Parts: sequence; C-alpha cells; structure tokens
Amino acid sequence: MAVASFSGDEDAYQKPLDRYRNDGRDEETVREFATLHANALGGLVLAMEETQEDVLGGVYEHYGLTSEHFAQYFTPGAVSRAMAQMNLPDTDSLREATPDDPLVIGDVSGCGSGRLIVDSAHRLQNLAPETPAVYLGYDKDPLCAKMAVLNFVLNAMTGYVLLGDALKLDARRVWFISTAQLIGGDHPVRELDTSERDRVLARFFGVSLIDDDTDAGAAQEEPDTESELDVDPEPTPEEPTLAPNLDVTLDPSDTSQAGFDEFV
Repeated sequence: MAVASFSGDEDAYQKPLDRYRNDGRDEETVREFATLHANALGGLVLAMEETQEDVLGGVYEHYGLTSEHFAQYFTPGAVSRAMAQMNLPDTDSLREATPDDPLVIGDVSGCGSGRLIVDSAHRLQNLAPETPAVYLGYDKDPLCAKMAVLNFVLNAMTGYVLLGDALKLDARRVWFISTAQLIGGDHPVRELDTSERDRVLARFFGVSLIDDDTDAGAAQEEPDTESELDVDPEPTPEEPTLAPNLDVTLDPSDTSQAGFDEFV
C-alpha cells in the first residue's frame, strides 16, 4: 500500500482493502485499516527523521519476517555504516561524475531493505553532496524489494530497485525512484515497462538488448513468495515500446558498464 501511495497506483492501493471486504469485514473496519496504514506510514517517516536509521528493516527483523528460503541476513546498521565509510573514505576516492555519467552505487547481492545503499548515500552526501549518483538495489524477495523502494523515497535517493534473481540478471519488476519527479507534479515512484526494464539491465549490467523481431520465447519467472498480506499478481507482460525519457541517461546503443566498478 505504501509503494502504491508513492506511485499513485489506486488499483494496487485498493487490493488489500478489497481482500478485507471480501473476507466479510464491514466498511467501517476497512476504513479503520486504511487509517492505521496512513498513521503507520507517518510514524515511519517521523522515526526515520529522528533516528536516521533503517526503521523499516528493523521492524521487519524484529517480527522475524526474514526468510530462510532466501537466506536473508540483514547487515547490522553499525556494520553497513562502517562499510560505507570504507568504500567511500574521502573525496579523493571519487571519480569525476556528471549527470550523464553519474556514480553508480548499490547492492546487487540481495539488498534487503536497502540499508547498505542508504548508508552509502548518506556517506556520499556528507563527502560530496553535489556529486551526481544513481543508486541500485536488487533482491529476489518482493517484500524486501518494496522496502528498498520505500527507503529510497524516504531518503530522497534517485535510482532503481530491481525484483528478480541477480545471478541470472533477470528482473521481473523494476521501480524508478526520484523525488525530483515531484517538481513536475508526478509521483516519486514509477514502475518501468518491459522496454525500460531491458534498458536498465543493458545500461548498468551489460545485458544485451533483444531485437523486437527476435522470438525470445516465454521467460520462466519465479513467483512472488512474499507474505499473504502482500501478494500482488505479476503485471501482464507488455509489448516493448519506445520508452519515455528517464531522468538518468540510458542510451540503448551504449551497453558499457561505466560506473559499475564502484560497487561490483
């Protein structure tokens, strides 16, 4: 529901509420549930502002929701902050970056709630706040990927969160996050279509783009295995179309991995 709120997807926001209605709850109970969600989201924002910590990931761990199936072990906050400082020790460690060729910083080994990426973003902000950067998160657990999306939004980070198997370089869903979109009256989160997902994989991971005329066959996708509280069906595959301009330059003819060495 929170991701739907930040992306302006009314249908996705209503799905959990409809499940409560279909289970026989009256409308007053459903409205109360929506109010509880709004209060929880507000509380999350205030707690993050006060603590500068990954509150969402902490709640996830506290209630034992980590998945043995995915071998989830979240990096402790003190460790992720130390790693961020070691990876970005000083301004001399940064290469020159431009809006067309930004730094690329991320966690593609299973980002969880995005804690390491957020701490790296904070470190870069302290070192060189004017440095253009794009942040990448990659996780095969739908719930973790959505937590990372929320943490990107609430920390004003521009980047992409990919849902899929990073070892296979597949991405069933990809969200683009940029609070700069608010200036134009858009929502800070946008889920990418098929052609845009392909371009992200090509730009940042060197995956070859498939010709529209090529019959690539039906991809075997793993089902979402998140909890029953959030079981969004997979979106219907779309025919590749010309993608609109993204805030980050993505040239389909350039599949180089410029900037990828920062976090590989």
